[in-house]
Amino acid sequence: MDIQKHERVDRVPIEGEEMNQIHLRKISYLVFFMIVLIVAFLGTRCATDTHTHEPTAKTYPKDYLHPLKEINLEKVYAENRGLRVLEENATTANDYYRGGVQEKEEGETLMKADKWDDARLHLEKSNRFFRVVLKYLPEDEAYRNVYGEQVIIFLPNLLIADNDLKLIAVYKNLKNENKASQVRTEGQLYLAESLKSVKTEWALQIKKGFEGN
Repeated sequence: MDIQKHERVDRVPIEGEEMNQIHLRKISYLVFFMIVLIVAFLGTRCATDTHTHEPTAKTYPKDYLHPLKEINLEKVYAENRGLRVLEENATTANDYYRGGVQEKEEGETLMKADKWDDARLHLEKSNRFFRVVLKYLPEDEAYRNVYGEQVIIFLPNLLIADNDLKLIAVYKNLKNENKASQVRTEGQLYLAESLKSVKTEWALQIKKGFEGN
């Protein structure tokens, strides 16, 4: 009887050890699974971060002359159409830039309809928008990243110069030669600023326009 009791007592730790081993294996599997998940998550996050911050705007030599087919007014219009930017709702430099482009397009449309005073109001408002942009971003860029990876043509100086070239015609039709002379001088200054940063065939066209007025 003593021997049987002793054998039964000896079996208890053996069963306990087996249970412990089972628990340890379960815990090991769980830890391994968690490590795999963490590594996979971190790898995915790193890949995502790398993709998000990868620059998409092209870089060019400083003296590169951007052809007209690459950078032109119609492309600028197309990139900034959509939801109308109101002056009271603009909060960022990008908002003001987009609003300036939209006002410019409206002004030039009115010019084609010979609505000179209405065109003047929109072109002058466009210039006000662009001047706000230049307080924070004073240099033109052929391409600028905005809103993440979205890239746009960014030429606030050149757009003011182009507006001023159009305003010469507007003021002349409104019989205001003094204002026409003022915007000619102003436009040439903004054109020079643009050419310091970016050289474009478009800018050279505007330069010829000032020389002919």
